[in-house]
Amino acid sequence: MLKRTISSIFLSNVTNRRLFSLSALTNRHVSENPSRVNNKHRQFGRFHPRSPSFQDQMQRIHNLNKEDNTFDEIKPQFTQYNATRVQSKVSSKKKAMEDDDDNDIFSEEKDDLTMLGSDKKAFSSAVSSQKSTSTAISLNRKSNNLNIPLEVLIQPDLRDLYTDEDIHQSLELHINEMYPALRPFTFDLAYLINESETLKRFVEMGVDVYRWNQPNIKAKYVLTLNFERDCVQHLVFLNEIGIKNKSLAQFLSFNPWIFKESIDDLRVRINYLESKGFTSENIRDILLRAPFLLNLSTKTLDSKLNWFQRKFHLTNYDFVLRAPKLLTLPLQDISDIYFKMNTQLSFESTELDRLFNQYPRLFIYDYKLIELNFNFLYNEMNLSRQRLLDYPPVLKQSFQQLRTRCLYLKYVKRLQFDPTKPNFVSLKDLCMKTNELFCQHVTKTSLRHYLDFMKTL
Repeated sequence: MLKRTISSIFLSNVTNRRLFSLSALTNRHVSENPSRVNNKHRQFGRFHPRSPSFQDQMQRIHNLNKEDNTFDEIKPQFTQYNATRVQSKVSSKKKAMEDDDDNDIFSEEKDDLTMLGSDKKAFSSAVSSQKSTSTAISLNRKSNNLNIPLEVLIQPDLRDLYTDEDIHQSLELHINEMYPALRPFTFDLAYLINESETLKRFVEMGVDVYRWNQPNIKAKYVLTLNFERDCVQHLVFLNEIGIKNKSLAQFLSFNPWIFKESIDDLRVRINYLESKGFTSENIRDILLRAPFLLNLSTKTLDSKLNWFQRKFHLTNYDFVLRAPKLLTLPLQDISDIYFKMNTQLSFESTELDRLFNQYPRLFIYDYKLIELNFNFLYNEMNLSRQRLLDYPPVLKQSFQQLRTRCLYLKYVKRLQFDPTKPNFVSLKDLCMKTNELFCQHVTKTSLRHYLDFMKTL
C-alpha cells in the first residue's frame, strides 16, 4: 500500500512539472513575440467581446455617443457594413413590394379571367398602361405603350382570347423580327412555309418537304427557287413522261435537284434510255425507283452501262429494271464488293456473274452483312456454296433474324436443309417477311412459343 501511494505521488509531481514547463514555454514565447496572437482570434481579436481592447473601445464609443452622437464615425468597419447591407435589403424589399402593387395590371380584375374567356378591360388596361410590367414584353418600334402579354408568346393558342387588334399586330411584328435570327441556325422549312410561296405550292402538291431539311444545302437551294420561273416547266415535263400526282410528289420529295437540269438535257437523257430498248413505262418505273438517275448526264449513263456489261459479261440491260439504283451508286463501291467476295469469300468470277444475273440488288448492300450471313450459313449451318448460289437473297437478310430462325429450327428438330430428305426447309423459307408466317408455314408452331425461345438467346 505504501508503495502505491509513493508511486502515485511521484507521477503527480512529474505531470505537474510537465504542465509547468509547458506553460513557462508558452509564456516565454508570447513575451518574446507580443505581436502574435492566437490564431483563433487573429482576424477578429480586436472585436472579440472578452478582449480588453474591445471593451476599452466600446467604453470609449459609449462615452462619445453621450456627448455628440458620433457613433457612425467610430463604429467598427464590419458592423457598419452589416448595418448598411441590412438596411439596403429592407429598402429593396419594400420597394419591390410597392412596385409590384403599382404595376400589377390584373390587380383589380384577376377574378374576371375565366376558362370561357377574358374581359376586355384587363387587356385594354395592359395596352393603355404606360408602366413596364414583368408580365409583358414591350415593343418600342411602333409605340412606346404597346405590350405583348407573356402568356401569348408562350401559348400562341391564347391569341384568340385577346380582342385588341394592336396586340395581334405587335405579336406578328415580334415573330417577323425573330425570323432573321432563326434562319442561320435552323433549316427546318416548316418555319418558312408561310413566307415562301414556292414552299406553299409544294405542300399543296403533297410533297414531303421535311425530307429537304437534310442535308442543309438542299434546304438552302429550295429557298432560292421561284415556282413560276424555275419549277413549272419541269413539272410539265415530268407529267409528259408519266410521273403524275402522288408519283410526282414522291419523286420531288427525294430529288429537288431536278430543277437544276435544263429541259433540253432531260429530253436527251430520256431519248438515250429509249435507244437502249426501254419503253415509256419502263422509264417511268426506273425513275420512280431511282429518282436521281435523271440527274446523270448521257455520257455518265453510257459509261456506267458499258462498265456493268464488261464486268459481269452481260448481253442485255435487264438488270436496270430490277435494280436501277445500281446506276446511281459510285462504281468504286460495287467494284469493292466484287473484289472482296472474290478474294475473301472465294467466289469465282463465273459464280459472281451468276449472282449478279440472278439477284443484282445484292451488290447494293453492305459487304459486312454479306460476310456475316455467308460465314454463318457456310461454316455453322454447313450449307454448300452451290446452295447459296441457288437463292442469293439469303445473303442480304438480317443476320440476327437469320440466326434466330436457324437456332429455333434446331430447337424444334426441324433443321433440315437437304432436299432429298423429309421436312425439308428451303433458304426461301428462312427469308419470310414476318415471324408469324415463318411459324405458321415452316415450323408449325405458335408465335408465342417462338417469342419465348427468343428470350432465351
